[in-house]
Amino acid sequence: MIGVKLSPHAVDKLSRLHLAENDVVEVVEHPDEVFINSLKARMVALSRSRRLAVIYEVRGGEAYVVTIIYSSRLESIVERRRRSGRWRRP
Repeated sequence: MIGVKLSPHAVDKLSRLHLAENDVVEVVEHPDEVFINSLKARMVALSRSRRLAVIYEVRGGEAYVVTIIYSSRLESIVERRRRSGRWRRP
C-alpha cells in the first residue's frame, strides 16, 4: 500500500462529485487498468465499476492525486485519449 495525498483541486472535485476519499484511494491501490498520460508524465488509474479515472503523480513514494474524472461515459473518454496517444499503457 502506498500513501495517497490529494491536491486541493482533487479535494474540491471529491466534494462537488459527492465521492469519498476512500473511493479514490481504492482506485489508486487496486485499479482495473493503468495508463501513462504522455503529455504530463502522470499516471491514470481506472475503475470501470466506479466510473472513475484518478490522475496522479508519484512524489516521494506517494501518489499525489491531481484530479479525478467521474463520468458515465468513462469508456468513451478512455478510448478517445488512447487513440490520440495521450494515454498509453506502461
